[in-house]
Amino acid sequence: MTTPPTGSTSDHNNTPGSDEGNVQAGPDDFEIAHTAITRAIRAINNDERGGDGAEFITHVLATVAANLGSTNAVTRARPGSWEAAGVGELLHSTVGSDDEYLLAYRTEPVEIIASSTYQLDDLGIYETYEASLAHIGQVLFGDRWTPARGNLTPGELEQIEDVHDYLYDLEVQDRAEYEERFTAEVAARLRQLRTEDPNRYPAQLTVTVTFVDDRDNDRALTEGWGLDLASQLYQHARENTLLPGSNAKPDWSPGFVDTLLVDGHWPHLRVPELAHYSTPTAATTEQES
Repeated sequence: MTTPPTGSTSDHNNTPGSDEGNVQAGPDDFEIAHTAITRAIRAINNDERGGDGAEFITHVLATVAANLGSTNAVTRARPGSWEAAGVGELLHSTVGSDDEYLLAYRTEPVEIIASSTYQLDDLGIYETYEASLAHIGQVLFGDRWTPARGNLTPGELEQIEDVHDYLYDLEVQDRAEYEERFTAEVAARLRQLRTEDPNRYPAQLTVTVTFVDDRDNDRALTEGWGLDLASQLYQHARENTLLPGSNAKPDWSPGFVDTLLVDGHWPHLRVPELAHYSTPTAATTEQES
């Protein structure tokens, strides 16, 4: 025996306090769905629209699964039921046993959520800005320079703070440039996938990239190790987006930041007001370390 849907009309007509004239705010999702489906199939049966009722139901169910992200997501609340088995069989006959054609039915954009701050920090890129600040501090104040700046006069503190502000502005520009490049890399990879398998990745499928900062704690970043399209595109962009300032490909191996500096990619050299500080000599580098 099938359990009556919890969102049935009779349930909502008997809302608490209805005798006292309380009015329901509006139909719930179940009512909206069954009303729309009834209207559509009635139109099909009256030759007012194409297709047939079974095809329509199957397409609607496949679209729901696609927007949720998988066939299993439709039955996740009670996967062991006979209803789940029937729905799963119907869906797999439509979108493939491995959901390989699921995205052909998707109507919602696939969203990638990323953080440029996290990506650049994970690569150690922020160490290069710190290295530039330390180098300039050494040039200006010699042995009196320390990251804590405890040995500096008020005037010297103001001087090094100006240097810090220039470098911070460069960080902001670099993050913005990284985000543009990351988004472009996602788009390029999606175009490639469409070329390779247009049935699996149809033209109407859209992908959006949303960047969050440290204040957006409620937004979980896209995971790069999943099999879904968002994860695949995220991981591809993470591994192939060229880094601002050096155009180097991301490299998580030890010593990557040192290599960037040895190759001359000091951030302050890209700031006109700071470029005259040049780069450390071998002797200066030993002193700073």
